[in-house]
Amino acid sequence: MTEDEGTRGYRSRADRREELLDAAALVVRDEGLGGLTTRAVAARAGVAHGVVHYVFGARRHLVVALLERQARASLPRVLGAADAHDDLTAALDAAVAAWIELVRTEPERFRLLEALSASGPGAAGDGPLLEAERRLWRDAVDAALRHWSTMHDVVLAVPTPVAADAVIAVVDGLTRSSASDPDGAATDRSRALLVRGLAHALSTAP
Repeated sequence: MTEDEGTRGYRSRADRREELLDAAALVVRDEGLGGLTTRAVAARAGVAHGVVHYVFGARRHLVVALLERQARASLPRVLGAADAHDDLTAALDAAVAAWIELVRTEPERFRLLEALSASGPGAAGDGPLLEAERRLWRDAVDAALRHWSTMHDVVLAVPTPVAADAVIAVVDGLTRSSASDPDGAATDRSRALLVRGLAHALSTAP
């Protein structure tokens, strides 16, 4: 056993988990979602296949953990941008702009989300993962809307889960648009229109 192998063998479970998630992110970057298997992650991390199963169990738990780590890294910046504004339109615009900027400047970070969204509900058996990803982000946006509404004493015209679905739909569309918009000008114009419309719908009783 080499010194490096011995050191790796005594890593805490938390450290091992992060190491495997780093490896999983690299597998998705290089091979796409279809290449993300527990064996591929083990090979990339340089550990025995059984180590991945020990830490995560099934592949789907690994993918969900990767999504959750991504959310924890991204959401504070996005939600913090919204909290700085007491006007709904400005808050939504700041949050959406912050998200798009993250995707533009750190595209590798979002490769898994892109791959899941492109796979579709039935592709390669990843339908449950797509549902888990949607639920994760919907719950996060729902909580953020409730937090912002309470902080600024604003009552939305629709329940926050409905509003969260609408916000995610707008963000998804703009994120895809930005991929083929190198200077971002068209995306920014679309963002301004869509955010104004969404804010109006969320603040006007049906």
